[in-house]
Amino acid sequence: MKTSSADILVMSPDGEYLMIVEVKNDDVRSRTQNAIEQLKWQMASTGCSVGLLVAGERVILLRDSFEKLNGESINIVGEAKLPDFLLPPADREWERNPEFEFASRVQRWLETLQRTGSMSDLPDDLKSLFGGSIANLLRLGEVRSAGPRWSKVAR
Repeated sequence: MKTSSADILVMSPDGEYLMIVEVKNDDVRSRTQNAIEQLKWQMASTGCSVGLLVAGERVILLRDSFEKLNGESINIVGEAKLPDFLLPPADREWERNPEFEFASRVQRWLETLQRTGSMSDLPDDLKSLFGGSIANLLRLGEVRSAGPRWSKVAR
C-alpha cells in the first residue's frame, strides 16, 4: 500500500495525536477506500485512536479500540454528510490547487468548531457524529496542518 501523510492533525498540548484527518475533495469509491486504508495505517503507526476522513461531502469516523495490534481493531463507526455551505469560502491562495483548497477549507471549519465549541448549527447526522468525544478532542487539542501547504508568495 502506498502511504501518504495526513492533511490535518488535532494535537494535545503535550504532542499526543488526538485525531488524524485525511481530506479528499471528492468521494470516488476506489479513492475513498484507499484513503480509509491510509488513515488506518496512520492511526496505527501513531497510536491515535480517532481518525476522520472528509471525502467531498461525506465524513467518515474511524476508531481504534486497541483490542488488536497493527490497526486491526480500527473500524468505521459512523458517517455523515458535510454540506458545502458549512465550510468557509475558498482561500484565493489555493484556487488553482483543488486538493489544497479543500483541505484548507476543512481545516478552517474545524478551527471554527474548536473556537466556538458549538455544534448546534450542524445538521443532525453530523451533530450526532461529532457530539461528545469529537467535540471534546477539538476543544482539548490544537488543529493544524499536518504538512506544508506552499504559499504562492513562497514560490
